[in-house]
Parts: sequence; structure tokens; C-alpha cells
Amino acid sequence: MTVSAANQPANILVVDDTKANLRLLAEILSQRGYQVRPATNGSRALAAAQADPPDLILLDIMMPDMDGYAVCEQLKAAEPTRNIPIIFLSALNEVLDKVKAFSSGGVDYITKPFQVEEVLARVETHLTLRQMQKSLEEKNHELEQEITQRRQANEALQKALQELKDTQAQLVESEKMAALGGLVAGVAHEINNPVGFSITAASVLEDETKALLQAYRDNNLKRSDLEAYLNTAEESSQLILRNLQQAAEMVKNFKQVAVDQNSLEKRSFNLKKYLEETIYNLTPKLKKTGHELTINGDDTIMMDSYPGALAQIVTNLVLNSIIHAYSAQQVGHLYFNLSQTGDKVIIQYADDGSGIPAENLGQIFEPFFTTARSQGGSGLGLHIVYNLVTQKLKGSIYCDSTLGKGTQFTLELPSRLNQ
Repeated sequence: MTVSAANQPANILVVDDTKANLRLLAEILSQRGYQVRPATNGSRALAAAQADPPDLILLDIMMPDMDGYAVCEQLKAAEPTRNIPIIFLSALNEVLDKVKAFSSGGVDYITKPFQVEEVLARVETHLTLRQMQKSLEEKNHELEQEITQRRQANEALQKALQELKDTQAQLVESEKMAALGGLVAGVAHEINNPVGFSITAASVLEDETKALLQAYRDNNLKRSDLEAYLNTAEESSQLILRNLQQAAEMVKNFKQVAVDQNSLEKRSFNLKKYLEETIYNLTPKLKKTGHELTINGDDTIMMDSYPGALAQIVTNLVLNSIIHAYSAQQVGHLYFNLSQTGDKVIIQYADDGSGIPAENLGQIFEPFFTTARSQGGSGLGLHIVYNLVTQKLKGSIYCDSTLGKGTQFTLELPSRLNQ
């Protein structure tokens, strides 16, 4: 026995003006487990089919008021009943009668007097075909939705990529920073991961919502189904939020790289005093980790430069150590040492953390290179430092590191920048 999509017995509308035939067909089909709805004429058949479309119709031809051909044509002309398979069942056995039956929209033709097994076999065949057709239509619809979602996601990524390319062009034109050739491709690649995870989670949530809605419409919704859906919805929502926040943070960091450096004011300042003020802003972060930070060296060094850029450099170096150099419970010592040789100011910054593997030293200033992605590292911190040192402050930066002992950055900066 074929069942409908809602796991209910197939619903068959039997139309015949001869009550004996109607009773016989109803009895045969009911014994096989089908739901049978009788109709004694064409008008009643149309009303019944339009009110509640059946899965299949057995239709007599010779009936008063409206024959089977007219009934079939009207059913095929209406959207709700257009795809219902109709089997003609008639005493007419001429070829032209059969041709007309198929031309009006019938899928099969059984000649009276009929054989019970033949009727059952053809009914089962066409119900199966109809069920397969419905399944194919549903799969096609799901495929179309998936294609649409992927196209929209691709369009969003292409738009983001274009925006990043435009930003890169502006940076090049204004000559604010150098060595940003791989930035656009890098950020597009990095954003693709959290966006892809978000799309997957949203797709899962959509499928679960459809399943829950179907169960509700079928009056088949159980408490366990609702609880399972709520769990899935909570997990999917958290996953979507977490990944989109990660993508937003990447975009934010990218914008930080692209800030107009001319907005930073140039002025004279005492180097050690200014570093102490900058580190003071990091006190809450340092207290949370327990790390100790000290500033040693010449406290008379004066610079005529961009203190805002220097503050960004110091902040990123310290945060880089906090993220990369120490385990969760480990307490470290961070320090700055300041000195001056002629018109060159030397700033040494070091930590006593885990150090950087030798194979990674050549990549640490590249955009989006990080070994702490799972801890929220974006890979832009040292890239920002490098560009500010070399482009804004017209200096140089070097890195030395030993595994298990720590890392040291050495900055050589001119004490006075020309306008």
C-alpha cells in the first residue's frame, strides 16, 4: 500500500454513477488499506477534489450531467488538482475512446468489466509514480534553495572582496603603507571560513525548522521533537553569532590597518613618560593575566615624531606577548629598554615566554599569519606594527627569539622626523 507524504494511507477518489460499481471499488480499495471517497457524478467529483485534493482518482466516463472527459479537463485546468493522476475506468473499449481519455489528461485506462488484481496493480503503480514525482519536486526545490543560498553567499564574498580591493587601491594612492599586496586576498580567505561556518549552521537551522513546522502541521509534534529543535537552534545560533563576530573583528582589524595615518598628530614628547602613559592603559589587561611589565633605560630621550603611532606599536607588541607567549596559568615578565645613539632611538621590547619557532620568524610580520587562531588571534597585530614602524615612523624593526626563553623586538627610530 502506498502512503502519502504525511505517512497516511493514500487517499483515492472513486467517481461512478453506478452505485454497485462504486460500492465494489470502495470495498476492494478499502480492504487494501486505502482511504476511499466516493462520488456519484462529475459535479460532486469536482467539488470533492477541489476541497481536498486526493492522491489518485478513478473516473468513469459515461455519466449524466457531466462525462468523465469534461471532469478530467477541468481538474487538469486547475492548479490544486493539475498533478493528480487520473485513471479512466469505463465500458467503452474503442481506440478513439482511449485516445480521447489520454488526450484529456488521463494517465491510464481500464476497461470494464475489470479484474480486481489489475485495478489494484495499476492503482499501486500510479500512486508510486506520483509519490516519486512529489519527492523529485521537493528535491528540486531544495536544490534551488541551496543554489540560491550559495549564490547569495558568493555575491556577499565578492562584494567584500571588491570593497577590500578598493581600500587597498586607496592605500596605494595615498602612499600611507607599503607591502599590503597580500592583504586583500588574505582577509577574503580568512573571512570565508567563519562566513562558511555561519552558512552551514543557518542551513541546518533552516532544515530543522522546516521539519518542526511539518510535524506541527501534521499534528505529529512531540515534546521530544521540540526539545531537540530548541537545542539545535541554540547551538546553531551560538555558532552563527560566534563566527560572524569573528568575521566582524577581522574586518575591524583590517580597517585599523587602513586608518589614515595623517590623522595622527606629530609633536615632541618624552619617550619614557609617554610609554608609561600608554602602558597604564593596558593595566587592566596585565592585572588579569598577572604579568609584570617594566620600562627601563634613559628617561631623558626626547622624540619629535608621532606618539599615536608609537602607542599602537607598544599596545600590539604587549598584546602579542599575552596571546602567544604564555599559557593560561603562566605569569611572565615583559619589559622595555630605551637608549639613544646619535639621532637614532633604540627601543627593545622582550618577554620571557615560549618563544617563536625558527621556521616562523620569517613570517611573523606577514598579514594574517598567526599560530593562535583558536584564541582569537587575527594575525594582523605584528603586521600593523611593521607598517607603522617602517612607513609612519621611518624606522626598522627586528625580531630574535629562542624557544622556551622568550622573544625580543628591536626598534630603531629617528628621534626627529622631518615634516
